[in-house]
Amino acid sequence: MKSMIAVLAVAVLLFSPGLATADDKDDVIAAMLDYISGWNDGDAAKIAQYMLPDATSFSQGGAGTNLAALPFNQAGLQNNMDGGANFNFAYINMNVQVYGDAAVFTAYETGDMSFPDGQVSQGPWRYTAVLIKRDGVWKQAHRHASPLRTGEPGQ
Repeated sequence: MKSMIAVLAVAVLLFSPGLATADDKDDVIAAMLDYISGWNDGDAAKIAQYMLPDATSFSQGGAGTNLAALPFNQAGLQNNMDGGANFNFAYINMNVQVYGDAAVFTAYETGDMSFPDGQVSQGPWRYTAVLIKRDGVWKQAHRHASPLRTGEPGQ
């Protein structure tokens, strides 16, 4: 009887969809590190591999209280990169919480980005991504980066 219960328990664990495995956290981190390497290498196609087609993000340049999140634009990003936009990013203090086929990734994003017009933005930023596992690949459904303020309150 105990053997039958043990076999049944193992079968449930192996064949239940959406259960997180011990490797899922490592897989999310590996996907996010490969994703960020796309930014650093100027490769929008690599970035797109880790984005759902309708993935959204809150942009840092948004005006007012408009929280509209625009879909990922691979062609536009590649045009910017080809035109001289440079990115030098790294994640530190990465944390992953997995909920079946969904995960939340949080980290501090360090580095900088520069543009041909001379505009430069320096980190660190708080970074959060909501990921969905599709066909064995963790892809971002939504991401948000906001500057990490280290000065007095209100700065």
